[in-house]
Amino acid sequence: MNKRTKIVCTIGPASWDPSVMRAMIENGMDCARVNGAFADPAEMDKVKELVRAVSQEVSLMLDVKGPEVRLNKFPEPIKLAPGMHLSIGSTPTDPLYPANYPHLYKFVQAGQKILVGDGDVELVVKEVTNGFLHCEVVFGDILKPGKALNLPGCTYTTDVLTEKDKENLRHAIVTGWDFVSPSFIQDKESALQVRAFLKGSDMKIIAKIENQVGIDNIDEILEVVDGIMVARGGLGVELGLGKVPLVQRLLIEKANEAGKPVITATQMLESMITNPSPTRAEANDIATAILSGTDAIMLSGESSAGKYPAEAVAFMSKTAGEIEQSIEPKIITKRALDASISADAITKAAASLCIEMSKDIDKVLVVSKTGRTARLLARHNITQPIFAFVASEVSARTLLLSKGIMKTFVQPPSLEARDSAVMQIVERAKQEGLVAVNERVLLLCKTPIDGEHYFPNVFEIIEVK
Repeated sequence: MNKRTKIVCTIGPASWDPSVMRAMIENGMDCARVNGAFADPAEMDKVKELVRAVSQEVSLMLDVKGPEVRLNKFPEPIKLAPGMHLSIGSTPTDPLYPANYPHLYKFVQAGQKILVGDGDVELVVKEVTNGFLHCEVVFGDILKPGKALNLPGCTYTTDVLTEKDKENLRHAIVTGWDFVSPSFIQDKESALQVRAFLKGSDMKIIAKIENQVGIDNIDEILEVVDGIMVARGGLGVELGLGKVPLVQRLLIEKANEAGKPVITATQMLESMITNPSPTRAEANDIATAILSGTDAIMLSGESSAGKYPAEAVAFMSKTAGEIEQSIEPKIITKRALDASISADAITKAAASLCIEMSKDIDKVLVVSKTGRTARLLARHNITQPIFAFVASEVSARTLLLSKGIMKTFVQPPSLEARDSAVMQIVERAKQEGLVAVNERVLLLCKTPIDGEHYFPNVFEIIEVK
């Protein structure tokens, strides 16, 4: 795959077939995501087994829903019309009820707006009596089972993780998943609650930004998470669709400055749930996200429930490859979060060298214990492919969520002298087919600032012999 942008795919019934999973990975899927609103540990194991049967490099992400309210899975979709009345109850004996928040009615008042799913249906609460929310349909054609209910401005819980979330997350930790994407991260404190639950784990946090509070607090959130997701479904419902494009651009810019990966999500190829080809607007949507600097783009229903999951991945890959050719490298002057002065300065210098010598440097090899140096370099959008050598399989997989990092390898610590260590990496790159004789590569090796030995410091242009 020549694309630099990463692709995250939500896995569901449409992608459970082993042949479909293989096709998705071969077409460019970099990360497999499971929606924790529906999945349990058994499904998580199923997805992991499907992915690992094809690839050890594709990372695994668990989405945990937090305080998201969902309707029960009633038998059949309900046809709607404006002005129609619906009653949402509070017990399993009621035709409609919030499956995970039966006491929601205690926090809702008349006049509350309720948006269903990604805003396809809007209700307004007219009255709250005897455990029922009596609502009127504002717009929408069909109410589908199990859909999320968004209640803008309503505070009904302070919990970041539900009991179901915790059960799934415990299983993810034990079975070696790579990322968790918690919903409704609104501030530093909510992110730290998730961090505390992960204590002792290598899992990385990709915070979903879904409302105005999260946007307002994005700087402090980025300080304590490993990346963010622009959750456009929630943002569209909370802010209105007209504000989402500018918010998307802002969040991508903030993540790029921080040196942390950002995923752009929701309805990128929605038409491909039922059609074999996308719309022009969807192709433009992918292009806009990539040109804005996103690290990854995501498929949801397209890959979990759609008719053409592998084709959707292929289209994303092809479109990304086309758009990336027009991206100009740019040095991000702001110092990245979690970066030492030396790491930030060295990667800026390396990026400047790659830009100025674009015709004389073919590839970049980065040796970095955790992969942070490679990620800091990649944020500047250099045109040369970056290949990273890191200390663990977890670092190798999680690093592949960052744009521009084409492949990663686990490299044991080197006890060699500097020249021998350099030869070791160049020879490994040749063996892996990353570089060829007569190519010129920039070799960047960064020892951790605490002095812990991993590899000698190297900043050198080498002609491969």
